[in-house]
Amino acid sequence: MIETETTWNDSGYDCDHCGGQILERTDIETGQPARVCYQCQVCGCQWRLDGDVLRIGNMRSCRRAQRVRVKSQPKEQLNPNQLRLAVAIGLVVLVGIVLLGGLVAIRFLIPVAIAVFVFRAVYQMGRERMWW
Repeated sequence: MIETETTWNDSGYDCDHCGGQILERTDIETGQPARVCYQCQVCGCQWRLDGDVLRIGNMRSCRRAQRVRVKSQPKEQLNPNQLRLAVAIGLVVLVGIVLLGGLVAIRFLIPVAIAVFVFRAVYQMGRERMWW
């Protein structure tokens, strides 16, 4: 039988969205390590202990604060040398496949590529919903 226990402790912080009290939430599930996060008592926003957003609350102020947070974060710049290297390696692999397996080999790689994209999308969705 799986049992879940949740404990709440005062974190000493106030929510910057709604002004509510932020509590430290600890979920203990049988046979699993404890999961700890911060959660606002009023709007329900959740944060990891390092400050990353886990879940956005259901208030307008929460969505507005998330838009501001996303706009203020610096965008990751791709290193041009790494991009060139990745393209070159991809081209070399593609030419190698065509030379060794013919154009028929590419026909078999398309389903593999689709499966990789589907697996990646499911994995990212699972992380966002805290399935793992």
